[in-house]
Amino acid sequence: MTENDAPTGLIGAGTLLLTLGGVLLWLNMLSGPVNLGTGLLGARSHLTKAQQALENTAFKKATRETYAAQGAVARAQGGFDADSPLMDLATLSPTVDDAMTELPRILNAVGFAADAAAGTLEIGVGALRGPNMIVSPDPDDAGGSIIRIDRIEALSDTLRQIRADITAAGAEFEAVNLENLPRRLHDEVRDGIDEATSTDELLARVEAGFEVLPEILGRDEPRTYIIGFQNSAELRGSGGALLQFEFLTIDNGRPHLAGSSRGSVGSVYKLDQDRQTIDIPLPPDAWYVREIVDAQRFGNFNWSPDWPLDAKLGIAYGQRSADLCKPDGENECPDFPDVDGMIAVDPVTVENLMPGVGPFQPRKAFFVTRSTVVDVLLNKAYAVYPIPSDRRAFLGDLVSKFFERMFDPSQPTELVNGIGHSLATKHIQIWMADDAEQAYVERMNWDGAIERAPQSDYLYVVEQNVGGNKLSYTAGQTNEVDVTLGENGGARVSTKVTISNDVILPQPRWVLGDSKSVHRPMVNIYVPEDAELLGAKTAKPCAVVVSLPLDCNGRLNTPAPAVWSGASPAQHTEKGKKVWSTTLQIPAQQKGSVSVDYLIPGAVQSRGGRSVYSLLIQRQPKVTPEDLVVRILVPEGAHSIRAPGFRRDGDTLVYQRPLTKDTALEVSWEE
Repeated sequence: MTENDAPTGLIGAGTLLLTLGGVLLWLNMLSGPVNLGTGLLGARSHLTKAQQALENTAFKKATRETYAAQGAVARAQGGFDADSPLMDLATLSPTVDDAMTELPRILNAVGFAADAAAGTLEIGVGALRGPNMIVSPDPDDAGGSIIRIDRIEALSDTLRQIRADITAAGAEFEAVNLENLPRRLHDEVRDGIDEATSTDELLARVEAGFEVLPEILGRDEPRTYIIGFQNSAELRGSGGALLQFEFLTIDNGRPHLAGSSRGSVGSVYKLDQDRQTIDIPLPPDAWYVREIVDAQRFGNFNWSPDWPLDAKLGIAYGQRSADLCKPDGENECPDFPDVDGMIAVDPVTVENLMPGVGPFQPRKAFFVTRSTVVDVLLNKAYAVYPIPSDRRAFLGDLVSKFFERMFDPSQPTELVNGIGHSLATKHIQIWMADDAEQAYVERMNWDGAIERAPQSDYLYVVEQNVGGNKLSYTAGQTNEVDVTLGENGGARVSTKVTISNDVILPQPRWVLGDSKSVHRPMVNIYVPEDAELLGAKTAKPCAVVVSLPLDCNGRLNTPAPAVWSGASPAQHTEKGKKVWSTTLQIPAQQKGSVSVDYLIPGAVQSRGGRSVYSLLIQRQPKVTPEDLVVRILVPEGAHSIRAPGFRRDGDTLVYQRPLTKDTALEVSWEE
């Protein structure tokens, strides 16, 4: 449960009894109402503390607080049933008597919520600690581990009971007659209903996951997956240029990494020999790969921000590359078996999982820890190992050791927390070949796909590093979106993307790459397909740094899909979105920007008698999230404005924060 999952009617109910019951009366008459009021308030407090403890994997405290919440509910029930003179006096007032008739339902709702919290604790503690934990030593493989499918199936029963308790809590709140409660408590009861509904929807998704997880773990037959490691210092649509890959096989819960025998895994260069481009059938949306010849190979396929599209391309290129591979005398050609899915991870994933994996030492170089691993992967390794073959060997060893330790973690609960955070922020992205399993991945928003957003405005700013360098590691980005809502239901939008080249010189040769200290980001702005371009421009101090077709606006006319036509940026379509593309050239310690103005017809919807403007903003996984500023000017005469997350600045609503995950914004008003 989250903090908001604890029924918000608790505080209101407790305040009601403490106030109307008259706590200043004789102490010997207080036992019933005080136990009722403090029991309700205590349950809320203990449930909140239990949630916080679970998030911090403080299981002893979580257990203590959960039991305390159940005890608080019992005290409240005892207080309500107590034969107290004060309870009798309180009911003499018609207002109080009406409210008292609703308290049994509120108490029942609180009780169900506390029981659900206890079930959640059982899963959290039992699954990750003790003799019944899901991941445990494999009795048939000394030093190996096994994911116990029988425990997953057993926990499904507990999950169903938790969901039943949440449903029952919501039903009790829905049965409350709000007319019998003071008006100040109405919103709290409604919040309890909404929270029970949203929690039930979340639990339904989790329950569906328990249904497909045994098959994913190879219960019926072994499964093989590719784990692709992306280099965020050289951005690609899905997160970064592919650095390393591994084959993971899971047979009835037993995970096995292919290792380096037969040269089957490791550096992409074992497959991507001499950067040889390969001709395979391309789907219509693969416009990056179709128009950029160097993208037509296994080591450079992931230009789209849509991971399902990338994964399918990567598998096709990998299989074809293995077929064409020729042994070079040092390495055998890698095997490329039929696979059941592909998973993308990046250095931020490693950082998130390090508390569970623990520090380790690759190739006797230096220990990597949570605070150092990203810098080692994306910058320090280039200084320590200037020879490419040595660096690739070191990075390959680091990644391989990390993958191995993932399946034998020193702190499994910390590992699970890190995986959950990485999935939520798209530093882990998953594609499954099985349609039912992929449907579940999509339902959980773990697929890293371009969202449809059929009744919403939409924005996705995607950067590609086309400079052959690693300067994305030190670059910063700000997206500013100004929206003017018109009277005819349309919206005029101005989006400005500013990128800073914050590199501090000197840097190793292989960090600076082909473009030296100049950063060359290809900026791709995804908007609704029916968006109408009004104008576009770029801005940068006029300076030619290298001999390239560069104008004084800092716009670089390469690669081919980013070349402007007159005053208009290159335009493409992908997954039902319109894309405008521009390449900027930014010297060290300077900034460049691209701005587009466009109209979105029908951006304002009518819902429940209110006008509603929605905006879905997707984020590209990066080392440093971009800063987001959204300013919305609502129509003149709008009133009763609701804008969660926004602040008011005169006639403008302002939303400003780092874009750490896909974000849905909504503003509504009455005409």
